[in-house]
Amino acid sequence: MAKKFHGYLIEQLQQEIGYRTVVRWLQDKKFRLKVPRSWPNGQDEAQRGPFVKKLVTYLSDPEIDLWYGDESRIEGDPRPPGRRWAKRGEKIRQPYQGTHIRRNVTGMVGPRTGEFYSLIFTHSDTFTFQYFLDQANQDVIFERPRYLLIVDNASWHRSKSLNWGNFEPIFLPPYSPDLNPIERLWLLMKGEWFSDFFAKSKDQLIDHLCGALNWVLDRKNQDRKTCAIRTQL
Repeated sequence: MAKKFHGYLIEQLQQEIGYRTVVRWLQDKKFRLKVPRSWPNGQDEAQRGPFVKKLVTYLSDPEIDLWYGDESRIEGDPRPPGRRWAKRGEKIRQPYQGTHIRRNVTGMVGPRTGEFYSLIFTHSDTFTFQYFLDQANQDVIFERPRYLLIVDNASWHRSKSLNWGNFEPIFLPPYSPDLNPIERLWLLMKGEWFSDFFAKSKDQLIDHLCGALNWVLDRKNQDRKTCAIRTQL
């Protein structure tokens, strides 16, 4: 964008201005060089609208507490990130092991309080999700009559064999990660802890991931703001 804008100023407006000056101006205006996030296609507004209205109803009910659950894959050997700022002539490298070291985190967050609960697994399926539910039912303190756990439509979330315990499952509309506040928490955690991180072993990845999850646990007030429920599409 900066190069196109710089070219426009010179060619169309006949302005003599340096490229670095344009970049500084964009930065002063709060623009940053970012890599676009992939975004699912096929969202159904006919389903999303009523779902958001239900959220408003749940939030106004003092007997209901909302939790949002999700899984996130953590790569110990990530692909190099997209474009970033660098000095001219500076080479940017991202090491990789080539052994596909990864772990999955299953977690849930209560947007009203910022409480967070998670477990680390090698993969995600019905068995691991059932184990997560069993442990959460033992460890979470239930103080309200109803606890709703909102999740996406992954096959293991939809399994009829699941025992949800004290939680009532509520399923997101298809292709609607923006309606799941924990997605924002995963992005924040990965940005803070896994940008340029490289694990040489499975144990090193697990240790680093434990540190990241403890960091999330210790910032309850910030998590509450990060995961504030947005009821406008």
